Amino acid sequence: MLTDCKLLPEGDNPTFPEAHSMIIRKFDRNQLESEPHSVLFKDLYPWEAIDETPFGASLAVVEPGGKTMIHHHNPCETFLICQGQGTMTCDGESSAVASGDVIYLPPQSEHFLSNDSSTDPLMFLSVFWDGPPPARAAATGPRLYVPSPPTPNGGLHLGHLSGPYLLADVLKRFDRQRGGAAGWMLVSDDHQSYTALRAHFDKKPPAETAVHFTGEILSLLQALDAAPDGVIQPSQNADYARAVGAALEQLQLPVIRAESWHCTDCDIPLYDGYARGHCPHCESPCRGFLCETCCMPNTPASLADVHCLLCDKPARKRQVEQRVFSLEPYKEALAEYHQSLRLSPRLRALASRFLDLENLEVVATHPGAWGLPTPDGQRLSPWFELSLAAPLLSAGNEPIHCFGADNAFLYLMLDPAVSLALQPERPLPGALHGNEYLLLDEQKMSTSRGHILEAAPLLQRYGSDLVRLLLAGLRPEISDTQCNGEMAENFLQQRIIGPWQEWLEAVGRRITTESGSKTPETTDWGAEQEEFLERLEELRKRCGAAYERGRLQEVAGCLQELVDQSATFALSQEPLQGMPDRSTALALELAAVRLLAQLSAPLMPKFATQLWKHLGQRGGLDWPSSVELLEPGQRVLAAAGLSARRYFPAG
Repeated sequence: MLTDCKLLPEGDNPTFPEAHSMIIRKFDRNQLESEPHSVLFKDLYPWEAIDETPFGASLAVVEPGGKTMIHHHNPCETFLICQGQGTMTCDGESSAVASGDVIYLPPQSEHFLSNDSSTDPLMFLSVFWDGPPPARAAATGPRLYVPSPPTPNGGLHLGHLSGPYLLADVLKRFDRQRGGAAGWMLVSDDHQSYTALRAHFDKKPPAETAVHFTGEILSLLQALDAAPDGVIQPSQNADYARAVGAALEQLQLPVIRAESWHCTDCDIPLYDGYARGHCPHCESPCRGFLCETCCMPNTPASLADVHCLLCDKPARKRQVEQRVFSLEPYKEALAEYHQSLRLSPRLRALASRFLDLENLEVVATHPGAWGLPTPDGQRLSPWFELSLAAPLLSAGNEPIHCFGADNAFLYLMLDPAVSLALQPERPLPGALHGNEYLLLDEQKMSTSRGHILEAAPLLQRYGSDLVRLLLAGLRPEISDTQCNGEMAENFLQQRIIGPWQEWLEAVGRRITTESGSKTPETTDWGAEQEEFLERLEELRKRCGAAYERGRLQEVAGCLQELVDQSATFALSQEPLQGMPDRSTALALELAAVRLLAQLSAPLMPKFATQLWKHLGQRGGLDWPSSVELLEPGQRVLAAAGLSARRYFPAG
C-alpha cells in the first residue's frame, strides 16, 4: 500500500547510475501533491537520478467521490488502474474500470477518471509520451517570438537565459534555416515596482535604472549570440505610451473603491514588489500580484500578512480608487482558447485552476510614483500595461510567447482576455512555450534576492556556443532543474568538449591519412553501415521534431547522441582498414559531421558555420530534408584542420 512506504532521499547531486545498478524510489502518501476535485499525485518521470526517458509518468490517487480534471493534450497517455474502481470518460464515451485495467487515451482526446466509491481510494499510474504535433493554423504573417519582458533591476542570470530568451532566439533561427520569416522582440519591463525598488536602494531615478540595466541585458544577449531583432523600452518610447494610453481609454474600465495596502511609516502604497506577504492559495511567502511558488494571482485584498519591503513594518489597509478589469466575461472564450493550444501538463493544470477562480479581476491602475500615468492621476499597473501592449506589438505577425511558469497567468488569462476586449476578431497567439525554474541550491534564482548564477563568467571562459548548449541541456522544460557552477563545468568539460573534440579530430586524421583530404567513394555497404545511416536519419527526424515543440533539452540530447553514436561507429569500423567497405565508413562519418553542423545551427550558430566551412560545403546551412553524403572526390578544405583546430576553448 502507498501509505506504508517512505520517501527515500535521492541525494544532493543527481548522477546517472551505472548500467548494472538498480535504484529504488519509494513514496509516502504525505509526499503527494494535490489537484482540484480530490486528486493527489506524484510525478515519477522525468527523474533527475537517471537519464531522460522517452516518456513521463505519474502516480495518482483519486479520493472517494473525486475525479481528475477534464482535459486534453497532445501526448498519448495510458492509465493502469492499480487499486479501486471507477468510470473512465473519453470524448463523451464512459466505461467502468477497475484494478488491472489498462486504458489508452489518444492525443487530443478529452478525458477524465472518476472514483465511484464513497469509501475506497482509486490509484492509477499514468504513462505519457509525445504524439504527433497538432496541425498548425495558417500563419498570419512572419513569426514573432516575444519572450516575457525582463525586469531591468539587474542583469540576466542563467535561469533567465535557460528559459524564454535562448528559446526565442533558437526557434527564430530554426524557422529561418527552413526558409521561414521570423524574428524575436525584447520589451523591457521598465515600469515594474522591482525597477523602482532597485533605483531606491541605488539612490537613482527609476528611468535611469531602467536604461542602465536594459543596456546590460542587451549586452549579455549579444554575447550569447541571442540579440533581439527589435527592442522596445517603454519608459523611453513616447509612441508606445500613446498606444497603450489609447488602448486603456478604449476599454473604459470602471473606477471602484477598494481596500489596498499602505505603509504608514513610509507613507507609500504597497503593491506588487513593495508588498511582502503570504499567498492566499498556497500560503508561501510571496510579493503582490503573482506567487512564484504556485503561480496563482493575488489581489491587494487577498494577500495576507503584508509588510512593507522598505521598512519591514506591518501594513495597513485603506480605501483607494482603482480601475479594475474583470476576466469573468471572457472565461468561456479563454477555455476554448486553452483547448486549442498544445500545452504542457503543468500549464494545462494551471489553466484549469485559473478558470476556477471566482470573481476574477485584476487591478489596472493604482496610486504610486512610478509607471505610465493615467488621466485620473494614477499609474498603470505594469502587468496590465503589457497586456494592453501585447496585441499592438505583434501587428502583422504571428506572435509566439515564451515565458516562465510564474508568468502563466499573464499568457493564459490576462493577455488573451485583454486582446479579446480590445480586438475580438484578432487571432490569439497560436503557441505558448512555458518553462519551469532553474534552481540554485534548490531555490529559484532571483535577481532581487541576489540568488543567481551569473552568465558572464561562463561566456568569457567557454564562448557563446558552449553556453547555449549547456543552457539547452539544463532547460527546465517540464520540471525544475538543479544547477550549480560545478555541474556546469563538469557538463562542458567531460560531456562536450572532450568527446566532441576527440571525435572531430579523429575524423580529420582519418580523412587526411586515408583519403587524401577528399571525400571517399562509397563502394560496398555492410549491414552496420546501413544501420548507422538509418540511425542518423532517425536522429535528424527526432531533432527536427524537438525544435518544432520547443524542446531544447531534447535537441541537446540528439546532438550529444549523434556525436556518441558516430564515435562508437568509427571505433567499430577500425578493423576495415584496407578493405573496400572502409571508404563507405569514412564517407558516413563525414555525413555525420555534415549532419551535426546542420542540426546544431539554430542552437550553436558559430560552431555550425565553422564546421560547415571546414567541410568545404557550398551554399547556406539549410535544414536537411534527409541525411546526405558529401560529393565523392570533394576536397574537405580543413581535413587536417579538423585535427589541428580546436572548435571549443579549453576552459
